[in-house]
Amino acid sequence: MRALDRLKRSLRKRALFRKFGERWNAEGDRFQKRGYDSYEAYLEHQKAKLETHDFGRYDDEFRTTLRERLSALEIEWPGRSVLCLAARIGTEVKAFLDLGTFAVGIDLNPGADNRYVVHGDFHDLQFAPGSIDVVYTNSLDHAFDIDRIAREVLKVLEPDGVFLVEAVQGRDQGTNPGFFESFFWKNIDELIGQIEAAGFTVAKRSPITRPWPGEQICFRRAEPFA
Repeated sequence: MRALDRLKRSLRKRALFRKFGERWNAEGDRFQKRGYDSYEAYLEHQKAKLETHDFGRYDDEFRTTLRERLSALEIEWPGRSVLCLAARIGTEVKAFLDLGTFAVGIDLNPGADNRYVVHGDFHDLQFAPGSIDVVYTNSLDHAFDIDRIAREVLKVLEPDGVFLVEAVQGRDQGTNPGFFESFFWKNIDELIGQIEAAGFTVAKRSPITRPWPGEQICFRRAEPFA
């Protein structure tokens, strides 16, 4: 059955590649965006990732890795509200729950019977303004519109809230986007600059090595909450 599942995932990915290909558009030398014909095409592509990946091993390993990283931050986790963006099967949600938070994830395709993730689009968050203590994501390379996502996060964060981003290294750091990535950066500094331009400031940044080489960046509001 596992071999059959792998074959099905492989065939599905080949069909998606024929449909979406590898057409990228450059935005200067800072960013690249996948050349979708429409937002609906972007949604179709991103929803399909769950059908082409086996997240079982990742779920166990990354839950532990992330929990350890979060524990090292100077944040009192118990009782905080956390929203995880593009959370897939909910691995990061589980890591936050392990630390005593109230955590939930959103994803375009959370799959059936997912206890940890509800349907949602990080370009249009359905939560009340100023209602969330921490927003976490490691999926900004799956963005369609990075500026819109940043504005949505700014909207739902409470006044002293934290936007916690984990980002893979960029092109000039030796990393290239995979098949499901839709947005990519020259380097992490360029990504940080884009988020800062939306109204955030960096509070802390630290290198990470798993699940890929990159950085963990803690953002806070650049201006007082209005």
